Amino acid sequence: MEETKRILFIGDSLTEWFDLGKYFSDISILNEGIAGDTTYGVLERIDGIMANPADKIFLMIGINDIFNGYPKEDIIENLQLIIEEIQTQSIESELIIQNLLPVNEHMLGSPNHLNKIIRHINENLKEHCQARGIINLNLYSSFLSGDQLDRKYTTDGGHLSEEGYALWAEKIHAFLPGGRKA
Repeated sequence: MEETKRILFIGDSLTEWFDLGKYFSDISILNEGIAGDTTYGVLERIDGIMANPADKIFLMIGINDIFNGYPKEDIIENLQLIIEEIQTQSIESELIIQNLLPVNEHMLGSPNHLNKIIRHINENLKEHCQARGIINLNLYSSFLSGDQLDRKYTTDGGHLSEEGYALWAEKIHAFLPGGRKA
């Protein structure tokens, strides 16, 4: 009898509020998303997270770091440290790094050019993943309308709507054994 595959998701509120069972009911998924979490928070709890072995690990973290005004180079460094820790502690796991999603700056009332920062971080993540032979799943462009997070995919400019979660599920479907499209 084949062993059940375990899937682990690590992230912030976007991950925590992702009803993975709705889209992937036949898969054992552990959701380690915590609303408001940052790269610093994941680094603090990484040992506990890695105590639960998984066949595949999906990571998306960093948007709250941007919202909190942390320097983008610190965010990039923390992401690299998280990736290194996951690879060190879970050698057998397949790691899938999901790029940060865009935000809708108009809905957020933010003139801070957040998407420019997000694109910079995503480009660095892509390069880091290429150098380490890690899957880098570019979700960013799929959620855009013009240069902003499409309003149909968000409830408030940063969090996802049901339609946004359905799109995310569709984009990760190929990476999950037995997953079904919404």
